[in-house]
Amino acid sequence: MSYPNEPIISIIIPTCNRAQFIAHTVDSVLNQTYKNNEIIVVDDGSTDNTREVLETYRDKIKYIVKSNGGVSSARNTGIQVSQGQYIAFVDDDDLWLPEKLSLQVHLMEKKPAVGLVYCGSIKTKKDGEFIGEIRPEKKGAIFNDLVCSNFIVGSASAAMVRRDVFSNAGYFDENLSPCADWDCWIRIAQFYEIDYVDAPLVKLTIHDSMQKNLSAMEKDTFCILDKYWPALGSEKQTIERKNYIYSNHCINFAWKYYGVGDEQSFKRLINKALEYYPLNKIYISGDDFAVKEKALSEVYQRFWDSHPLLRASRKKAFAAQYLQLAWEYYHQGDVRNFRRCIGRIFRASFPKIPLRLSIPYLKSFLGKSVSEKIHTARQKIF
Repeated sequence: MSYPNEPIISIIIPTCNRAQFIAHTVDSVLNQTYKNNEIIVVDDGSTDNTREVLETYRDKIKYIVKSNGGVSSARNTGIQVSQGQYIAFVDDDDLWLPEKLSLQVHLMEKKPAVGLVYCGSIKTKKDGEFIGEIRPEKKGAIFNDLVCSNFIVGSASAAMVRRDVFSNAGYFDENLSPCADWDCWIRIAQFYEIDYVDAPLVKLTIHDSMQKNLSAMEKDTFCILDKYWPALGSEKQTIERKNYIYSNHCINFAWKYYGVGDEQSFKRLINKALEYYPLNKIYISGDDFAVKEKALSEVYQRFWDSHPLLRASRKKAFAAQYLQLAWEYYHQGDVRNFRRCIGRIFRASFPKIPLRLSIPYLKSFLGKSVSEKIHTARQKIF
């Protein structure tokens, strides 16, 4: 069937040894409500039965086999043989919801200044169990924001790109691995606006094999930051912002390493984060909050003990760090640890004790029922 008034979308699926997932991915593409498309599967040197699985789809897809060169190489191969005015990518273990292509292409057709459109995503385990949802955040001229962090959520599976973008911004960098998509989006944002469809249209499969990719992700992240940060300027405030951003990335990776049991890398990156920005507050999330706090506090204390030249900032840093910990415990209803953190703040801040901490601190000794009555009475008065 021909679609004379609709642009062609080329859908590129790079794959390597994912025979157990690839059919579901292809089916989700075939089930799109937008039909004027071509499906290009680039087999990047699979050694399992991927070819046999895809044989069922031989009349519906273009199947390309190449020697293993990595996901960026596979995507670039797909772009080079594609025919569409728009190009969309989907990883071989992710799924698209039926309206994904339709909503994105209609948005791009209305906005010729936009070079890339992305969408929200749903994170699931391999068995389909729901983990969480990621919503889009940034749009417009977001080059500066994108250099700081990859706001184009959902990896390449969430993106649709105008074809002529690649002639200006270049293809995927084959020297990068897990962060090559972020690098490509930054280059696109140098020339074009970015937009999004505010809906979760991709199901991302989250695997348990994070540890083997963490080192490569860390390396790629700081390589990209070093590569593009000079374009943001060299003023003092920009340098301070750089240190803050680099510190935040260190903290992010530190907790990822902690999650896979790599204590050495956790300590290394918390130290590195504080080297970049000593006054940064290190947030803790998830379960086992008190256990994580203990692990963090050991590294935090050791850092400050080993940096006597920063003595003037020590009290301020400890007060800020324990303030955010105190509020976390307060919201969790953990009175004992809340009081302990408040005590650390008082010792670090004395005699400048934050007045706004006094009321919740005193209320914590009254018991929950009395505190709730005081809170209700205050609301009636004010």
